[in-house]
Amino acid sequence: MSNRSYLLRLMIPFAVMIAAVVALSGWLIYNSGLESARRQQVDSLARDARVIAQTIRGDNAKIYDAVLERVASEAHVRNVRVSLINGTGAVIFDTHADLNELNNHNDRPEIIDARRNGVGTSIRMSRSQREQYIYAAERVSGVDGLVVRTSRPEQSPITVSRAMIGELALAVGLSITIMWWLAMTLHRRWIAPVRRLASAANELAQGRWDVRVVPEGNAELRAFSTQLNYVAEQAQKQLADLRQQRSDLSALVDSLPDPIVLTDAQQRVILINEPAARFLSVTTLQAMGQKLISILGESSLVELYEHLLQNAGEKRPNQPYMREIRVTRKGQKLTYQAVAARTGAGGMLVVLRDVTKLASAVQMKTDFVANASHELRTPIAAIKIAFETLSDVYTDDEQQTSRCIDIIAGHLQRLENMLQDLLDLSRVESTELKPQLTDVRSGDLLAHVRNAMGTIARNKGVELHVENDEDIVFVSDRKLLDLSIKNLVENSIKYTPEGGRVSVRIWRELSQQDDGRSHVLIRITDTGIGIPPQHLERVFERFYQVDSARSGSSGRGTGLGLAIVKHALHALAGQVDLQSTVGRGTTATCVLPEGAIVPIADGHGLLQSVG
Repeated sequence: MSNRSYLLRLMIPFAVMIAAVVALSGWLIYNSGLESARRQQVDSLARDARVIAQTIRGDNAKIYDAVLERVASEAHVRNVRVSLINGTGAVIFDTHADLNELNNHNDRPEIIDARRNGVGTSIRMSRSQREQYIYAAERVSGVDGLVVRTSRPEQSPITVSRAMIGELALAVGLSITIMWWLAMTLHRRWIAPVRRLASAANELAQGRWDVRVVPEGNAELRAFSTQLNYVAEQAQKQLADLRQQRSDLSALVDSLPDPIVLTDAQQRVILINEPAARFLSVTTLQAMGQKLISILGESSLVELYEHLLQNAGEKRPNQPYMREIRVTRKGQKLTYQAVAARTGAGGMLVVLRDVTKLASAVQMKTDFVANASHELRTPIAAIKIAFETLSDVYTDDEQQTSRCIDIIAGHLQRLENMLQDLLDLSRVESTELKPQLTDVRSGDLLAHVRNAMGTIARNKGVELHVENDEDIVFVSDRKLLDLSIKNLVENSIKYTPEGGRVSVRIWRELSQQDDGRSHVLIRITDTGIGIPPQHLERVFERFYQVDSARSGSSGRGTGLGLAIVKHALHALAGQVDLQSTVGRGTTATCVLPEGAIVPIADGHGLLQSVG
């Protein structure tokens, strides 16, 4: 609403009120003046009637022509109409009308009152003159029924002139001006400030806490405006703090790796982080405001939700409820520790902690204990049996004695190898392991493989072939590399049948990022029995063997070789990739991190930190 329309609405009632007051006052004044003028005219006519009546009485009540002339003279002097009415009601004298045209006057009100009370007055329309007249009648003493009546046309007490019209217009204009000034003053000091306060309060109610009001108008309104601004400022600060806290909370929740979902009392989602959205296969925008039950896809989560709803009325409804749930994502089985609790506002908080690795570690620990116990029990049992047999026959049967000694020696060697592998595994798994970086020549690595594993390969009837496309120098830890390559080649020889082939190759390859850097690749390929696909993910675990028999006499190892390789390459910031086809062989590829790789022809032999 504009100020102009509001001012009009404000002024119209004032104008109507002033007009009503002026009209009422004028009407009262006019009526009062009219009544006073009538009273004065009636009194004047009554006096005239009395004087004329006395004149007639002074002539002993005899009506002579001289009396009538004197009456006519008095009427002329006093400017009144005089009528004489006898006892029968006939008009015997009238200064303004023809007697023949006048009828009987005994029914006139003033005549009736005069005959009854001696004096009578009335104001009415004259039948003969067709005009409003004022009448006064006086009974004449000494003459039976004779009444003197004086009359005159009623005169208006107020005569409107141009001067009066001008004065009236001036008064009206002055009244309107004063009224406009009063309206403007009221609008400026009260109405406009109150309207601005109302508008500001409305905007504040809609959440626009940055709105401020200029203190103006009356002192009370200025004080109220100041207080309102203070309240808005405090509310804005608190709202900013709440938004900052909510933003920090959202950032904190989003940064957590665990899925988190929070609902209100109607079980609508009011907070969900990215891990939870990914876990439930929805976006945060899709989940916000939805019923929690509508986005839960896992039956275990639905059971958790229903349990919390069923226990909402217990004595301790806010006590966290925990249970372990298992889900499958992209063919991978995951384990989560679910923690759920009811909030003070009646909502629900659900947190899922991924304990898949922890559960796997517990399982690996259990498997490790079982495997280690089995691996150690087999050679110890064999040594014990051989020793008991040797104790019985060492003096009687030299052949049996020699056989027992060979068994003891073999299993002792197996125990020694197992202990050595455990020591190597413990060393490469240590967080305190620091690689001793130095220049490593690919030719030296291959020569060491040929010398260390050549005899084993020949005894097994397996061809060992080494390839060196380009003799290169790179930065690494020679001992860790020897340990890794030794275990991989030894594994390949063990699981390659007689007549098979094991190849070892070292070369460099440019990075796929096209940034000029290179990788060192060491690949060991065999034509052995291969590894079934379901075992590929677990062969790097400690003591894990594809051969479930784990017979010490079968030529199998300790099950620690690939675990040592994995951790040794991890210490060098590298990785190992294993590909295998059952019945056709296995390929293990070691990828060393980017480093200084210099051809021998350059002769620089640069040293650079790995990783």
